[in-house]
Amino acid sequence: MEFFNPILAIFPAIKAVLLAIIPLGFLIFIHELGHFLAAKRAGIKVNTFSIGFGPKIVGFKRGETEYKLSWLPFGGYVQMEGENPSEQTGAEGEFGSASLGSRAFVVIAGPAVNLLFGILAFWFVFTVGLNGHSANLINGLTGQSIGEKQEGVQIGWLDNQGPAAAGGVMPGDIIVSINGNRIKNWSAFQTEVFISPKKELELVVQRDGKLKTLTVVPEAVSDSGVEYGRLNLLKQDDVIVSQIDEGSLAAQAGLKVGDQIDTINGHKIYNVPHFGTGIWDPKSEWLGTKYQELYNNIDQNKDSLELGILRGSETYTLQLPVRWQMKTNVQKDSPAQKAGIETDDIITTFNGKVVNSKSLYDELKAADGNSVVLGLISKGGVEKTVTFSLTETSKNDVEGIYGLKWYGHLSGMELRAPEIPLPKYNVFEAFGKAFETTWFTCTYITRFLKKLIRRDVPLKYVAGPIGIGQMTNEIFSFGLTSVLFFTGFISIHLAIVNLLPIPIADGGHLLFFAMEKIRGRPVPRKAQEIIYQISVVLIIALFLYITWNDGLRLFDNLRN
Repeated sequence: MEFFNPILAIFPAIKAVLLAIIPLGFLIFIHELGHFLAAKRAGIKVNTFSIGFGPKIVGFKRGETEYKLSWLPFGGYVQMEGENPSEQTGAEGEFGSASLGSRAFVVIAGPAVNLLFGILAFWFVFTVGLNGHSANLINGLTGQSIGEKQEGVQIGWLDNQGPAAAGGVMPGDIIVSINGNRIKNWSAFQTEVFISPKKELELVVQRDGKLKTLTVVPEAVSDSGVEYGRLNLLKQDDVIVSQIDEGSLAAQAGLKVGDQIDTINGHKIYNVPHFGTGIWDPKSEWLGTKYQELYNNIDQNKDSLELGILRGSETYTLQLPVRWQMKTNVQKDSPAQKAGIETDDIITTFNGKVVNSKSLYDELKAADGNSVVLGLISKGGVEKTVTFSLTETSKNDVEGIYGLKWYGHLSGMELRAPEIPLPKYNVFEAFGKAFETTWFTCTYITRFLKKLIRRDVPLKYVAGPIGIGQMTNEIFSFGLTSVLFFTGFISIHLAIVNLLPIPIADGGHLLFFAMEKIRGRPVPRKAQEIIYQISVVLIIALFLYITWNDGLRLFDNLRN
């Protein structure tokens, strides 16, 4: 079977490439459509309008233009009469024979259509309504603060031995700026850290009402062939009681849904604690250690757990005994499911012994290759036992431990971060928000391009068609609004990149037109040809470099 693994691994790669066709193909098509319509309007002869590249599949000719569908469906192209300087004869209807204004109109029409589509896509997204995924995507790609707290980025738990702690950062600090750039949300903060491995960052934080300037150096972490920066910290989240089981110890102690947990046994709580499968895995690193420390602290004080509660404007202290419940989450078609374990079953015993989250993890790991008996209580309150076969083959085919995960619930209560209501817009408000988001997108992309030019950001962070395909593959699972927003973002990105003063791009044409306007005559044809040829070689080399990096990341992901 191992012989076929490299072959099978190719199929996700093919899927990623095909998914790249969906946004990129459409966006390049409408870009060329803009050039086509503008050329027709300006009286310039269009010889070919092709959907796709390469050999023709089918086509027809109407008037002076051949319309065709080609084999490689990555967008399309428009071939105008006399567009190439070496082919210009000065005849009427050629691109080079049109007035300067007409040529500029044709060139700028492509980016304009991409920009317009981005605005319309954003308008649709804000009109239909956002979900958590689309809001996070907007925050990450534009630097806006939708669905996030507006009072600043506050630090929660952090690695005591990590780079943030080494620089003097403390839980509760509010991030004000990085290297002089104001930080408005968590996504912007993460981006600055991500692109700065091993680089000193000047961090201004607010602590106890005063500003402090710190220097932090993100550690370098390699993932999928890309090195990125990491500070090993979380943003602060309030911890809310989201559910209380009827008759549970939490209910008897007077705890209510909506209460905020401020402290546990006198320790300030900055993030929602987790007590499930993952925290015992050695790969959980520093965050798992944090959760383990809190779990052990609670477990060592089983008779009297002390909770500091915020309820409205009032503060309470409640005490209650500790009782752990391990609620299951079972992977589909896994050994755990086949054994009869269902999601939300409560695990009570392992081979007849009462277990908690830690001991259950240890027992399952130690029982590798054997069969074990789990005692469970179903969602309906019915007690049952299942025989669970643990084999190495099944272990490697599923997530969790043989497809079984669990979440340790504390004394009958469930905890979560509060949901921040997402804004809703009517059709007119959505239109204004679309323009605002377009502006944010343009400035965000422009800042990133400046960093590329100054080499503050390595070129390896730039994604090509395969990279965009990978992102699209993930975003498709987030829903329509996320896909449409991402497509609109890429469309605006194409508009901006095409307007850069690169000779073979639309911006390069506009630069030559500006020089022609200033000089009173066109740039010599021979000079244009040389510049175009050099640019083509450089762009192809750049494309191959980016695609190579995309491919390495893709296959590294598949291998892992």
